[in-house]
Amino acid sequence: MATFERHVKIDAPMDRVWAMMTNPATWEQWFPSVDRITGLAAVEQGATFQWQDGNDTGAASIVEVDHDRGLIKVVTSEDGKQTTHTFDLDRAGGFFGLGGDDTRLTYRREYDAAGGFLGEFVVGGNPADSLQVKQVVEKIKNLAQG
Repeated sequence: MATFERHVKIDAPMDRVWAMMTNPATWEQWFPSVDRITGLAAVEQGATFQWQDGNDTGAASIVEVDHDRGLIKVVTSEDGKQTTHTFDLDRAGGFFGLGGDDTRLTYRREYDAAGGFLGEFVVGGNPADSLQVKQVVEKIKNLAQG
């Protein structure tokens, strides 16, 4: 499985970041590879939506939402290819994360690469996916920090 992961520290309380990420109205502003999202009424486990990116379209489902842990997991589908997007929030700053007002976001993008192990090795160095993961965490950071 090809995996791309990025962490970022956000200068905002975790509750504020979580509220922004669980607001469906913000998803078009930060969710990866989308220009438009339709059908997403609530960010909850089992919710589905359709997405569009230029001329590309697909469907997605929210497979996990854990409010206590600050975790959202979404699976997008396009032409039979599935990609898993995991967004994980943690409190940051302070002593072992206690008393801090910052948030650490980890975004992980995973998909099965064509060609098995060799394909995964080649895709693992894919600069387009690495750049997209970086751009997503920066968008979330900028929105959350206001």
